[in-house]
Amino acid sequence: MTDMPATEPLEAAPLTPPPSRERAFRDVLVQVLTRVMNLALGIVVTALVVRTLGDTGYGQWMTILTTFQLIGFFTSWGLESVTVREAAADPAHAEDWVGALVVTRLALTLPVMVVGLGALTLISEGHTMLIAGIILLIEFPFGVGSSLAVVHQLRVRNTLPMVILTLNSVLWGLCVLVIYLTGGGLVALALSMTLVSTATAMMQAFAAFKILRFRLRPSRAAIVRLVKVGAPLGVAGLLVNAYARVDQVIVFEQAGSQAAGYYGAVYRVLEQAHFIPVSVLTTLAPIIATLYVSDRARMLRIVTLAAEFLAIGALGALAFASVAAEPLMRLFFGEEFVPAAPALPVLGGAFVFICYGYLTGNLMLVLGIAHRQIIVGLVGLVVNVAGNLLLVPKYGFMAAAWMTLATEIAVVGTSGYFVISKLGGLSEVSVGRLPRVIAAAAILLGVLLGLDVAGGGLVVLAVAAGLLYPALLLALRAVELHELKVLLLKRDEQPV
Repeated sequence: MTDMPATEPLEAAPLTPPPSRERAFRDVLVQVLTRVMNLALGIVVTALVVRTLGDTGYGQWMTILTTFQLIGFFTSWGLESVTVREAAADPAHAEDWVGALVVTRLALTLPVMVVGLGALTLISEGHTMLIAGIILLIEFPFGVGSSLAVVHQLRVRNTLPMVILTLNSVLWGLCVLVIYLTGGGLVALALSMTLVSTATAMMQAFAAFKILRFRLRPSRAAIVRLVKVGAPLGVAGLLVNAYARVDQVIVFEQAGSQAAGYYGAVYRVLEQAHFIPVSVLTTLAPIIATLYVSDRARMLRIVTLAAEFLAIGALGALAFASVAAEPLMRLFFGEEFVPAAPALPVLGGAFVFICYGYLTGNLMLVLGIAHRQIIVGLVGLVVNVAGNLLLVPKYGFMAAAWMTLATEIAVVGTSGYFVISKLGGLSEVSVGRLPRVIAAAAILLGVLLGLDVAGGGLVVLAVAAGLLYPALLLALRAVELHELKVLLLKRDEQPV
């Protein structure tokens, strides 16, 4: 292995100059629009999966995926976030940081697969569920390719990863459609998901290597630094994944397959909505990391911008889900899953806090207090597990939904306290245009409730939300008209 001269982030120029506000906005918008299309397709595909497997089979499918998502975290250990932070602050050795990411992740894969096989044998309800899980395990080593989207993230050029994401969704959707029409089951779905995910992960790896010729023999110093910084972040991430996933398993074990199917279906909608914070932070995280070492005031403006973007997406979604929950569940999953509808607005409320959890988590990494995320994760795990074990046996999946909301409130409250303390107090925090966004979402909710009482169906609610919400944001100046003009004209005017 070669030696790398520095193990601390360098105060150097970024891989590319920090983009303008409008370019950052466009990068976020490209991701949001792409992910919205993928969300729509994903919901359709999920509905087909539900109809293919039924409520019991879907409960088994979601339990396998949830278990593997939890265990699979050990292959990533939060290292992508650390790589972005280190490479953004130390661009001269970017290829070394990315190479260290690849080598470290590959080293973690085999023991994780062994653990995954053990967990699978414990949760499986029959040979079909076991075989499907074994097939999905094969995908684990190829997940390294997907993590190389960090190369595009560092350059604030995320269009190609979005193309690959869309291709993955389309191919997976076609496979599910064929399986639905031919009467396939768990094993066919598992085989298709593994093949599609592996192919698109390899595409991402090839695309990244064309841009950055990262080393497959990285320096020892880079690996040590990555592991040293990533270890506490990884432990914290494991705790986060535990409290985010364990409720599905508890519902399955305590309330049965049908309740797990209900909860899995509505939670799937929540998971798909993560495109909002992921899109925002994919663009802004490397900018925040770069500016932290050179321009603190500018970094704080970026944080405020991120908070505004997150509020626009999360509060608008909450207003719509609060009114349209029942027709949405009927459309997505059929009449059989309408009993799950009351959980959707509750999880919509949790989603608001999840969005800000993404932001505070990123800030804790940048501010050098990532080790305190362990405390945040422990708070979330204790609240979630204790609440679910106490309430799910009596109140079923609705208890799990309410405990998700309570958990996210506790998590964001704890992480927000650490961030604000590190920044120097509330005087360093700007609310920006957040009050205007809140007002726009509140008015939208009132109008949608009126339309619902008047008998407006899902189409009426969707059209009203699509037209009214942007108009309210403009009218209340939560979004400025000149910003949209600059965005549409593709001019880079204001620095972020």
